[in-house]
Amino acid sequence: MDVRIQKAQAHHVAPLVDLFLLVERQHEAYWPLRWQLRPDISNRYNGWVAGNLGKSDWLFAVALDETRVVGGVAAGIIQEIPIYTCDRYAFIHDVAVATDSRRLGVATKLVLFVRQWALDAGINQLRLFAAEPNAPARELFSRLGFRTTYHEMVLPTA
Repeated sequence: MDVRIQKAQAHHVAPLVDLFLLVERQHEAYWPLRWQLRPDISNRYNGWVAGNLGKSDWLFAVALDETRVVGGVAAGIIQEIPIYTCDRYAFIHDVAVATDSRRLGVATKLVLFVRQWALDAGINQLRLFAAEPNAPARELFSRLGFRTTYHEMVLPTA
């Protein structure tokens, strides 16, 4: 599949959010206590993406097959707490690929696009979370050079 990756524009927000919601619903199915979605998730997501689109510390990018959005990524530059020598890092919040476009290198291209954006911004770390049950995502990120540095653990308090 020959896709091109580019920064998202306003007309990409709705299809990008639709892809991100596929991932969010997958996460919610893993364990609702950790990832339970709000009923108005689509409106909230659209507002978040549209409100940060074009800001220098945010990147929303799309993978386009002709004019169809077949993948997307959301990343932001985060200020680290002031105890480490790394004071800022880039964090990938979402990577999503349309079901019929998976296993074709789209996610790899999206992550490498974010990596270049981070490098261009002078950022030397790219981080993300990969859900424990999502073996294909964890395998992809491992192949791209990501290392597991800790495991998030959740304890219900009620």
